[in-house]
Amino acid sequence: MKPIVTRRGSLAVLVLVVVTGAVWTRSDAASPVAEPYSSARDCARCHQTIHKYWSESEHSRSATSPSFRAALDAAVEGTPDRSAVQRNCVWCHAPTALVTGDYSLQRPITREGVSCDFCHTVADVDLSRPDHPFELQPGKVKRGPLEYAKSPYHETAYSALHKASPLICIACHEYKNAGGVKVLSTYSEWASGPYPVRGQTCQECHMPLVPGNTVSEGLESTQRRINLHRLVGGSAASRVRGGLDLRFGSLALGAASAEVEVVVANTGVGHAAPGGLSSKSLVLAVGVDTGSGELIHRLEKVYRRELKDSDGHALVTIPDFFLKAASVGEDTRIKQKESRNEHFTVPLPENWKAIVARLEYRDASDPKSPKTTLISEQRRERGR
Repeated sequence: MKPIVTRRGSLAVLVLVVVTGAVWTRSDAASPVAEPYSSARDCARCHQTIHKYWSESEHSRSATSPSFRAALDAAVEGTPDRSAVQRNCVWCHAPTALVTGDYSLQRPITREGVSCDFCHTVADVDLSRPDHPFELQPGKVKRGPLEYAKSPYHETAYSALHKASPLICIACHEYKNAGGVKVLSTYSEWASGPYPVRGQTCQECHMPLVPGNTVSEGLESTQRRINLHRLVGGSAASRVRGGLDLRFGSLALGAASAEVEVVVANTGVGHAAPGGLSSKSLVLAVGVDTGSGELIHRLEKVYRRELKDSDGHALVTIPDFFLKAASVGEDTRIKQKESRNEHFTVPLPENWKAIVARLEYRDASDPKSPKTTLISEQRRERGR
């Protein structure tokens, strides 16, 4: 197994930046530097399809989404070391700040979030430096997965890191807080599962190849397939649906109730399902439909990883996960290639039409207004 990246309790950020051959060492006290990164709008002039997909991604909104800004404000307000917390949150959601020092999110390039020029100028990732894992080389050389790409507008370099290495994703998708708790464990779950030995990495699932031109028509294209830069994950029902299977097992009907077995399987998710923060959960709901489409006598089984504070209380907000998590509570998520056989006793009203099983994805990033998305549904109609 590869070493697991963690960002330790220290919130200071000291970044080694390599720009056009010169080494820049930026400390927290350093003044912001001149803009070294190009806007995604510049990239869109030639890479229109790729830019379109990226602009639809969570990465493009990582620094500006209302949920992030609300969580950031709450985290900063809830700690005495406000500037340190601000930096520690921002450098993942707007990583160009590692070079520019714009942790206050004032520059347009910072507000582009995880932008094109940042990712495609990462030269390497060093997991032994959890607080500054990127080797950054902003400049004319753009790195990517194509071995023979050429451009009249910038220099190109083939990068195995971009083509198939999980390292480029790990720095922000694995996090250990000051209490030593893995708030994010996506990489370590993948690394301990069956997929690394098969050569299946983050990019294969989250950036699959789709039809498209690398550059716009009228320019010489290097290939007719591109990686999907929408980077779909739990926010896309189709992505979740593609990795999970829902079906009925046994079903025994009684006069007033039914004994129902439902099987839920993690068939293709590269990590435990659901992944990401503990604000995400899968909900298996079983009940009856009397013709209205609503689920009557609804029973639930929730799959979630619980984080607790030092007093043993379950945490519910994103800032608390990062700042207060002291232990991992119950973890009922479904591991890779695991199947769960769940049993329910469902009351049957006289007018029931079907027994229904639904798998839902619940995002409680905003605990006051959780969002629930239907992933899949199975029905057993009465009389069949």
